[in-house]
Amino acid sequence: MTSDVPSDIAGLRLALLKQREYTLALYANLPDSYWRPNEFPFLSTVNPPLWELAHIGWFQEFFALRWHENDVEGAGVPSCLAAADKLFDSRGVAHDTRWHLNYPSRSECLDYMQRVLTEVVTKLQQSNDGDREGFQLALLHEDMHSEALAMTLTTIGLPLPGAVPQRLRLEPVVSAARQIFCEGGAVHMGASERSFTFDNEMPVQIETIRPFSIDAQAVSAGEFTSFVCSSAFDDSSLWSAEGLAWKERVAGTSRHSEPSRHADDVAAMHVNYFQAEAYCRWISRRLPTEAEWEHAAIAHARFANSNGHVWEWTSSPFAPRSGFREGRYREYSQPWFHTHQVLKGGSFVTHPRLKYAQYRNFYTPDRRDMFCGFRTCAST
Repeated sequence: MTSDVPSDIAGLRLALLKQREYTLALYANLPDSYWRPNEFPFLSTVNPPLWELAHIGWFQEFFALRWHENDVEGAGVPSCLAAADKLFDSRGVAHDTRWHLNYPSRSECLDYMQRVLTEVVTKLQQSNDGDREGFQLALLHEDMHSEALAMTLTTIGLPLPGAVPQRLRLEPVVSAARQIFCEGGAVHMGASERSFTFDNEMPVQIETIRPFSIDAQAVSAGEFTSFVCSSAFDDSSLWSAEGLAWKERVAGTSRHSEPSRHADDVAAMHVNYFQAEAYCRWISRRLPTEAEWEHAAIAHARFANSNGHVWEWTSSPFAPRSGFREGRYREYSQPWFHTHQVLKGGSFVTHPRLKYAQYRNFYTPDRRDMFCGFRTCAST
């Protein structure tokens, strides 16, 4: 089930406070040594917990308290934490350096987050019916990073805390109901009445699609395991050149997405784009385009109700819409165009505020640390 981003003062205040409580609960049981960045595992897909939490606070402070259309660098309002811009601004702090910087203590970083939140709530309560975009952007950014924190725990082999929603179970589906059939026609991509819209969703784009069928739910772990355990997994004709290159790089670790979960009642998860693409070729189908996925989610209640198990890969590269204009957060979309693939739908960890049909998640096709899977599609 989706939910809109609050735009009223009371709703935004409550959402900001509740999300911060959830964010902190994710790392409540983190081993003490992992709070020291130089002792945390160095990986290209994660951030040191201390850095990432303080970055959430920095982003909230910058876009809700410091940013102004006449001062997009926030120079006129300094951070309440000395050197915060040099430490926690992801635009200027290279990923590989985040393990080796001279940070404030853990308690000082957490205090910084709390001070910022208090100031943000105070400013929000004093605001009129004007611009709420900065508050909404800060909230959604924390939603995204909370899922990233959960991804980090999974990546380093720690259990998800009880605050994280339970993984969803797939519904038993009889063979005759495995597919949803969709008529072709014009799809108005990005068209929604939500109170906040990300820059990459706009402007509305009309795309014509042909009739197609799409799975009624995501491919199950059992179905995917049947592929990776078969000889077909090593059939080079099923893989793209990029997929084969990835497979060669990770030889010995690429066969299974989740060795412990082969059941048919959960969606295949931690599957990258190359693996999903090869599976589709194995069964003579394909991944849906972004337009097909979005159309099915809007036009068919049965499809919409099947979402939320895992992020679902599409065959569409992440690219700007015609007439694209950068939003307030200028680095949100533009740096990633043409190198990432679009995923849709949301996972069991994703906040409902991001589980709407027009939302465009995006990752490089080799990534499988996310809570991601796929469903298959075919032209009719």
